[in-house]
Amino acid sequence: MTARAGGSRLPATDLLQEGRMKPVRTMIVLANEKRFRLLMNEGVGKGLTEIEDRGREEFPEVETEFSDRPGRNTASDGGSRHGFQPHETEREQIRDRFAARLVEEIAAAFDGEGADQLVIAAAPRMLGELRADLSEALRSKISAELDKDLLKIPLTELEAHLKDVLAV
Repeated sequence: MTARAGGSRLPATDLLQEGRMKPVRTMIVLANEKRFRLLMNEGVGKGLTEIEDRGREEFPEVETEFSDRPGRNTASDGGSRHGFQPHETEREQIRDRFAARLVEEIAAAFDGEGADQLVIAAAPRMLGELRADLSEALRSKISAELDKDLLKIPLTELEAHLKDVLAV
């Protein structure tokens, strides 16, 4: 609230209507291992606007080629060879690469749209990958995280799913 002449105070919603307070612009990221959507909320009562909806297939650099067989290693003493298992599965490597690419898209859109804060809703493993890849600057802008895959929810129904973390 802000003081007025005479000592009374105006609620923040009145200040917004009078144009004396800038609305908070929130970017919402919805993601899973195969797709992401970027949405924008321009402030209380403004609803959601979709700004991007893209699939992993649009980023060919994310896909990787794998052999059907695990690699082999020759021991330093003697001629025996030993098989070894990769540290990550193909799925994990693709998820890692997609998350890294998605973070680039988030950073560009966040700056391009002039967003003030960030809300991320992603499948649990993808949320973990995004957290790991976000810059400290973007991490500091996160106002809420949801470990839910909300990608299939229509835009008109998303407000109900975000009501606990965002005043839409």
